[in-house]
Amino acid sequence: MREPENCKLIYCGFEKPRTTDEVDFEILGLKALISKAKEKISTLEQSRFLANIAIKNECTDLKDAFSGE
Repeated sequence: MREPENCKLIYCGFEKPRTTDEVDFEILGLKALISKAKEKISTLEQSRFLANIAIKNECTDLKDAFSGE
């Protein structure tokens, strides 16, 4: 396994919100960031699922993992 990298997720918000509007905006930004993270996790889980099918069926090509049914 390769050495892990430092990955960053970027969102629009305030580092130190000072008003209720800034706090509300920060919360919205963080919620959007959580949604992006969940989407990335879902994509990775789908990729892992397909890889496991290919390994289980000893496929040399991912197309071979699907029977077409």
